[in-house]
Amino acid sequence: MPIFAYRCRDCGKEFSTLVMSGETPVCERCESADLDQQLSLIAAPSKGGESAPATAAGACDMMGGCGCAGACPAFADA
Repeated sequence: MPIFAYRCRDCGKEFSTLVMSGETPVCERCESADLDQQLSLIAAPSKGGESAPATAAGACDMMGGCGCAGACPAFADA
């Protein structure tokens, strides 16, 4: 059951939601099903079996919304 990011074409709301097989998501704000699926970041596997440090990468929208000003720390090691 993957988590997908969406943007509503009717009201512009951006949100993420868990989508089960065969389920059609709707906007959290206006309940429209007219959605654009957005590109989502995935968590990078930790190196050496150690726990990865906590970052804001999961909340990053690549547009400065998390404070990264478009220079996302999730891609610093890429």
